[in-house]
Amino acid sequence: MALYNLEYSGNRMSFQPNLSIYTKIKAFLVAIFICFAVVPFLPIGFDVKRIVYLIGAGLCGYVIYDFVFIAKVTMIFDKNTRKVYKKIPGLYTKTLMDFDEVRLVNDTSYGTLMYTIGAKTTRFVNNYPISDNFSDSKKGIKKQEEFEATILEPLLEFIK
Repeated sequence: MALYNLEYSGNRMSFQPNLSIYTKIKAFLVAIFICFAVVPFLPIGFDVKRIVYLIGAGLCGYVIYDFVFIAKVTMIFDKNTRKVYKKIPGLYTKTLMDFDEVRLVNDTSYGTLMYTIGAKTTRFVNNYPISDNFSDSKKGIKKQEEFEATILEPLLEFIK
């Protein structure tokens, strides 16, 4: 599934659960471009330009954070070690839990469904998202069914 960048080898399964955030990143990049490339040529006061530049700088920080710490996160399920890892490329790989501890949690805390995994003992404290949010619209239900068929079912079979 292209939306999750699924990679499946014999002993390892990995995917990126937050790849849909790229559309938001692209929209913010357009806003940043407007802040720094268009605003200098507009006939507005220096104080207003300074405020727009500060907003643009804040958006830059937000985009960098989303790109590095949210969009690039990879969940790795390794059969050799029977562990689940969370990898941020270039920074670190964190061991989350063993396969025996993995419990699937349906998180509906914000009104939309999102699949998360958590350890048996701390599944309501430390949850790690493995899917996007799915709304109740036709498009959201279709995305949910596609996720369940291509990612969730093979994942549950993989960790048994």
